[in-house]
Amino acid sequence: MDTTFVYGPALSYLTEEDQQKYSAEFKRYLQKAWREDVALNELKGYYLLTAFEPVTAQYAYNLWNPNADDVIVASYAKTGTTWMRELVRHMIYLHDEEMLRKTSAMHFFFAYLEYGPESKYEVLKKLNFPRKVMGTHLPAPLINFKKLKERETKVIYMIRNPKDQAVSWYHFSKTQPYADLPPYKDMYTTDKKKYFDEYIAGEQKLFAKKGEGYLEHLKEWYPHQNDSNVLFVYYEDLKKDLKQGIKRVSKFLDVVLSDEDVDMITEKTSLDSMKKSREKTEDSFFKHVRKGVVGGWKNYLTVAQSELIDKKVKEILGDTNLKFTYELE
Repeated sequence: MDTTFVYGPALSYLTEEDQQKYSAEFKRYLQKAWREDVALNELKGYYLLTAFEPVTAQYAYNLWNPNADDVIVASYAKTGTTWMRELVRHMIYLHDEEMLRKTSAMHFFFAYLEYGPESKYEVLKKLNFPRKVMGTHLPAPLINFKKLKERETKVIYMIRNPKDQAVSWYHFSKTQPYADLPPYKDMYTTDKKKYFDEYIAGEQKLFAKKGEGYLEHLKEWYPHQNDSNVLFVYYEDLKKDLKQGIKRVSKFLDVVLSDEDVDMITEKTSLDSMKKSREKTEDSFFKHVRKGVVGGWKNYLTVAQSELIDKKVKEILGDTNLKFTYELE
């Protein structure tokens, strides 16, 4: 599989010598991570997907120094990370076509704090973006909140109702280059009922401890909802009123937008527009953007599975003020 599209666009802004150096290194890394040495990565009891590296997560925690203007979109998988990163990128660089083009080269390989080898941070430094828009799926205990607050780095945490999140992950997981290899092949079974039963039980070991999953991820992030540099955003709120969501986020980021700016961003970053744009590139291989509907879970989850999720929400998040929207009027 040709992996150049993952890192090539970003490297094209470096010197020819650096392009050759990093291209060779990243190609070897991805070939190993995706095909030759598939393994469940673990850091302090939390399981990470292949290519989401414990050593890189530790580098981000201990050694990476973001700028005050940088933005990190944090989330559990399939809760709107890609969408929010695009929204933020357009808010910041809406009237700078060169930077919009340049930052569009920031595929997940460079964008996610914990993804890929540590040397990708060398590339980020060389690119020297005025304001970086990063992402992460790391659970809260693996995030250096003290450093981020001291450096006044903005953090947006995405929340999506757990039923639609589960269905979105079901579709996404089957598209991954490691999905047909152990141990993932056993976890991503073609038996739909078995798949969701195991996922809901936390047996897929995804950005959580054994037996845990999305709800525990939310529980651990919850204490930070009132941090001065953290904003919680519900996916369903964006779907219901994207313009209002853009205004709320831009205010948090200290970005001044006119009504015309909001209209333009709404048009450029709607899920339909993003899906059409990505279908024209090889990045569609990863299908970051699918339907994005609210309430699609009703076509996939059994009544028993839906009720089990309701029960777990009450048990795990019952003492929080987090409220989910499972369908829109």
